[in-house]
Amino acid sequence: MSLCLSVRLSFLALSSGLILMLTACTGMPVRAPAVVDLPEAWRAPLPHGGSTVALADWWRAFSDPLFVSLIERAQAANPNLRVAAARHRRARAMVTESRADLLPTVDLDATSSRGKNLNSIPGVSTQSDARFNASWEIDLFGGKRAAADEQAARADAAQYDWHAARVTLAADVAGAYLDLRLAQAREEIAALDGLLAAQLLAWGRRQQAAGLFSANDVALLQADAALASARRNAERAEAQVALQGLALLLGISAAPLALELQAAALPTAWAWPRRGLPSVPGFEVYALPAQLLAQRPDVAAAHQRWLAAQAHYRGVDAQRYPQLSLGALAGEARLSVGGMSTLSSLWSIGPSLTLPLFDGGRRRAQGRAAQASIDEAAAALQSKWQTAVAEVEEALERMVAARDRRREAETVAHEWQGMAQRAVLQARAGLYSGPQRVASQRNALTAHDDVLTAQADQARAWFRLYRSLGGGWNVDPDAIDQLAAQS
Repeated sequence: MSLCLSVRLSFLALSSGLILMLTACTGMPVRAPAVVDLPEAWRAPLPHGGSTVALADWWRAFSDPLFVSLIERAQAANPNLRVAAARHRRARAMVTESRADLLPTVDLDATSSRGKNLNSIPGVSTQSDARFNASWEIDLFGGKRAAADEQAARADAAQYDWHAARVTLAADVAGAYLDLRLAQAREEIAALDGLLAAQLLAWGRRQQAAGLFSANDVALLQADAALASARRNAERAEAQVALQGLALLLGISAAPLALELQAAALPTAWAWPRRGLPSVPGFEVYALPAQLLAQRPDVAAAHQRWLAAQAHYRGVDAQRYPQLSLGALAGEARLSVGGMSTLSSLWSIGPSLTLPLFDGGRRRAQGRAAQASIDEAAAALQSKWQTAVAEVEEALERMVAARDRRREAETVAHEWQGMAQRAVLQARAGLYSGPQRVASQRNALTAHDDVLTAQADQARAWFRLYRSLGGGWNVDPDAIDQLAAQS
């Protein structure tokens, strides 16, 4: 027995020494992804003026408390966000599983049976045995460590995907809420325009009764009033569509949300519109494009997937080299027959070495596939960088255009509002006719609608910039667990 053990230990020492020498000759240099030529500064001017807030806390700075509440509720209940959180938890579990492969495994097996003629033993007997098994695959060439590194990188990528989903969700909720308020405000404008069109139609009928208007003239006024009513119905439908989209993002039904987000009652007589849009605060924008890496979770996720591809290659490359395992077994067996018992023990310990000799090119093909995955991940990372820069540039350009358009629209609306107010006063004094007053008021409503459109475009530009800058995400390892606990 001692001679056999000595031979096994000598074989183990020789094998270990040989493999350690081979280890020094293996390994793969980690290649960096293709260099992206980032601009030194943004081509578009940065937003400035007024107070700004940090990007991560931007949506909390909205003056509309309903909007802040909607964002928080969507973050807690959105199904897509829960899917991203579940994927991250699964990835973290796989990291623990892969790291367990680096450690030995220990098992205990025990059996007991009683019967007649068991294992060719005559008579009634009782047989029982217990065995202690231990095994350990020594990670000499880093294959299992590479697999653990791959899963860790994929778990980080899943966490960044969760942050990206949060940013997208906040921007989507903001856009849906803006669409709802814009449709409600336009519905009020259409209602006021309908009142003015009805007044103009009544005036035309009086003119027809006096013989001053023809039937065609009245028909034109009646068609105009019908168009105003149709516009009101169309805006009401747009509000319902926006409400359904918002309810979907919040993961609730639209009925209770409609009561919560109900706008002010529509006017029954002429008055200046009361419904409006939420004001959008500004936020800080970094001047250096390279700082996007610290802001865009999708870029960070692409970087982690590139690291995972590198680790996967190392794991595949390690399969081309010998695999060494250690195993140990110890146990005892008991046999009871006719009141007599016998006890026997057994044990074994020794290495197991697997040398890959011929596989028809399978391992080499796996290595080429893994290398192609690295190239794919590097190209995806490069594309993410370029897309991020382009999206920010586009958002900044839209921001400037929307800001200038809003200023122009507000100037025109201010002039038309003044003319409408003067027309009302002059009509009361008998200096203006009814149609002149109505025309001035309707032009003022059209100018006000242009202001609302410009405000909405500027708000959408802020939402687009918020999304393209990454939403100021930060890595909080407990945030996903907290979301899971809420579910």
